[in-house]
Order: sequence, then C-alpha cells, then structure tokens
Amino acid sequence: MFGTSGIRGVYGQDVTPALAFRIAAIFCGKKLVVGRDIRESGPTLLDAVCRGANASGADVVDLGVVPTPTVALATKKHACRGIMLTASHNPPEYNGLKLIERGKEIGKALEKEVTRRYESGEAMDGTRAGGRNGSVDDERARVHDNEIIRDHMELVMRMVDARAIAAKKPKVVVDCNGAASAITPYLLTGLGCRVVSVNASMDCFNRPSEPSGRNLAYLSGFIRETGADFAIAHDGDGDRCMVMDERGEALPLDSQLAIMIEHELEGAGKGSRKIVSTVESSLAIRDVVEKAGGKITITPVGSTYVGDALEDVGALFGGEPCGEYIYRDGVHVPDAVLAAAKFAEIFCQKGAFSKLKTRYPQNPMVREKYGTKDKRRAMEGIISQVRSLGINGTIRADDGIRLDEDDGWFLIRASGTEPIVRLTMEYKAEGKLRRREDELVGIIRSNCAPG
Repeated sequence: MFGTSGIRGVYGQDVTPALAFRIAAIFCGKKLVVGRDIRESGPTLLDAVCRGANASGADVVDLGVVPTPTVALATKKHACRGIMLTASHNPPEYNGLKLIERGKEIGKALEKEVTRRYESGEAMDGTRAGGRNGSVDDERARVHDNEIIRDHMELVMRMVDARAIAAKKPKVVVDCNGAASAITPYLLTGLGCRVVSVNASMDCFNRPSEPSGRNLAYLSGFIRETGADFAIAHDGDGDRCMVMDERGEALPLDSQLAIMIEHELEGAGKGSRKIVSTVESSLAIRDVVEKAGGKITITPVGSTYVGDALEDVGALFGGEPCGEYIYRDGVHVPDAVLAAAKFAEIFCQKGAFSKLKTRYPQNPMVREKYGTKDKRRAMEGIISQVRSLGINGTIRADDGIRLDEDDGWFLIRASGTEPIVRLTMEYKAEGKLRRREDELVGIIRSNCAPG
C-alpha cells in the first residue's frame, strides 16, 4: 500500500474517498490535522478524511491548501497526527495520503501496522470501537487553523540571515505551481526579496508538477527578460525545489544539493558535521562532505528513510538529489519553503549561482526512467542479469541494485511512487558511461513490459 512517500496512485482507481475515509479512521488518534495540494480530487478526499476521523471519534483541524512541511509543523503545534493529501510531483490524475506524526512522515513499522489494520477490514462500516458513527455532523468537530502559514513563515525567518537578504534585496522568480503558492512568495517578500510570481494559481497546475529542467524550460527567457537574480520552482506539495540561475539555466540537482550541504556545514561544530543522503547521490556529494570534515550516512531513496536517519544519527541536514531537503532545526520532512529562503540567503552571501555552481564539477551522469507494467517482477529479472555480468565492484542491494566500480557507479531501482524503473549512472569518463548505459538499458528494456 505504501511507497517511498506515503500512499499514492491514480485517483478513482488506486486512491478513492473510501480508502481515504478508512485510513483516516485507522490513523487519526484523538485529533487530526489535514492539508491538501491543489489537485481537483483534493476537496473530495479531504472531506472523506475528515468524515473518517470524525467517525472514529477524532476532532479535525482543517488546514486547507498548504505545503506538506506546513502540515508537519501543524502536527507539532497541535501535538497530534496529520494527513497531507497529495501526489507530490506525480501527474494531476494522481493523488495520495502522506501520514505524518511528530513533524515527520511515519516510519515503516507504523506503515505496516496501518496496512495490517486496513487489510483486516477495520473501519469498513464507518465505525470503530469507542468512535462516532459515519453520519456525524462534520462542522461540529472540524476547525480551521488560520495561523499555521504565519507559524511556518516565522520558523523559516528564524533559520536564515534575514538581514543579509533584506540588504541585498534579490529579484526572484517564484514558480510554485501548487500548494507552495500559499506561502513561498509571501515568505520571500517578507524577507525583502523582490518577488515575481508565476503559476501561482490555487486552482490548477499550469505545468507538469515535477520541477525538472525539461518542465521549466519556459522559465529561461522569462528570467533573463525580468533581470531576475535566480528562480525557485516547486512541485505540487512544496517539498521539492529547483534553482535556476540568472542566465536561465537550471542548476544540476547534484550541484544544487552540494551547494546546500556545504552551506549547512559552514560553521557547524565538530559534533554536528553529520549529513544524510541516499544511494542516488553523486560522488560530488560525498566529496563535499569529506572535504568539510563531515560524515555522510547513506540511505535507500525516500524522505522517510532520510528523516529517520537524520534523527537516528543526530545529523545536521539530509538531502536527496531531487530537490528534497530536511533540516535538523526545522520539521523533519522535506521543506522546500525553507530551502527557498536558504537559497536566497546563499545568493546574498556568496553571489550568483552561475558562478557558484562551477565550484562543484560534475562527472558525466545519466538519469532515465522506463515504464513497466510490473516493476517488482522487472527488478527481479534486472538484478539477476546485472549480477551475471560479473562486473568487478561493490554491490549494495537494499534499494534496487547499486554497483560501485573504481571509476564510477550505477543504480537501478523501482520507483516507489510510479510504475517505472529508474536508472542513475555516474562515471568519470563519458565513453565508459555510454558503454555501461548501452549494456544496462538493454537489460532494463528486456525486463520492462510496457505499462
């Protein structure tokens, strides 16, 4: 039921109001905070979640349209559990539920418990022992927190150099295209940035949700025309961000992550130089941490793994090369609202991103995805064939298969949120990269039946 980040699928098929009702009834506790992104199916699912929680005897705090990290903050403020209705970077026909407790997504043990109770048939009839019935008057047990956006903004403002930003007054294009429209433009304006908002609708997506270079190509000319210093673009629920420099060029995501890691490590005490990242991270990430005298912990892909590891090892920061960043002193889900303010701080302290990114040279890399009808079966065949190649290297198999050679590495893994298999590769020489790519793509395609 759960992927790398909550429950997710096509609305009306995999994710339905009935599922949302039951998950809320099972998970809610005595009080539940609920937020959503701007997907068309969001209001219907939100109503189902509220009714499910009410039927189970819980009061509901309806946050409305807010980013995922804002819901995480609300769970801490109200000392309760929370549900964010979103499919994050997936297409508009998708939706899902992220289950949050104590400021971070629930771990694998609680996911299994929720799944067990769901599969046992609990809350099928809209009731649970000690709860109300499904016909409860929702308005009697549903309140709104109209201050949570302000609370989130104040938290972020305390965590950045507001004086430096106000003094520099950078011109920033902000492309929210989703729930972050409720906060990021106002936050950056409040910090002193000159903000130009695009795709700030609270009703619909105006571009594909994933903030990739391909999906943001139209911003390039706009940045140059407006004379902006840089741009920030979010995904649907505001837990990812991508930076584009003043030339309208997207920062390579590994360079972007490296910039943030180095910034966070500056001035950190010896006992605080711990960083968390995932098996998808490039060699540049590890180099930055090592040069700064830090220690890196590597996890499987997924913000739940990063958040758990951040707390387990007492890390300063955790990040993935997809634009997801978790900060020790913030909520422990990816917070791209905070990241946007951090990048404004970095610009004001260190200058143009077009120059800054050159400090983090990238090896030739490949990041591709391949559709498949059955990703589990596909991965079984892929892993078997990759092992049979006899490549001399170190294998890690806790999230797909990663093989590290002396001059590079590759990772093949099933997406936790989409019916696809992902290939990530990095080699020091372009020729070696292309030879390995040809070899591996043949294996992947032979195992991936089209979906």
